[in-house]
Amino acid sequence: MLKVLEGKVIRGFGEGAKYVSKPVYNLLLTELLDEQPYPGTLNVEVGISYKEIVKECPPSHVKSVLMDGVERGGFFYWFGDVLQENKKVMSLILRPFLSRHAETVLEVVSGMNLRKELALGDGAPLRIKLICGELPKVD
Repeated sequence: MLKVLEGKVIRGFGEGAKYVSKPVYNLLLTELLDEQPYPGTLNVEVGISYKEIVKECPPSHVKSVLMDGVERGGFFYWFGDVLQENKKVMSLILRPFLSRHAETVLEVVSGMNLRKELALGDGAPLRIKLICGELPKVD
């Protein structure tokens, strides 16, 4: 099942790069994307709470863990595509459990700088296609 969301690019808090670059997250995101993630996230305001999206389009998730006395927050994630005009970029769409963003904001991780590659400024419209449910692993 697929779900397509309409949204717009918003400026984040500058923390995406910090988290994507942390070894524990970087390794995990690299495994999920099957490529090295760009050190940052694209923040997208989708106009619907992530809680509603979770109900309509079940995500996979990574549990929060305690490492060296520090909680490492988990996240919901969907495989999908960022769609803009006639371009499509395979991406990982996230909603961190410990996010400071409004409930209507999702974060997108890709192997490239999506803002640059798709010429996206703040407020730019785009669509995100989510693949609902966990993808089976094929060896």
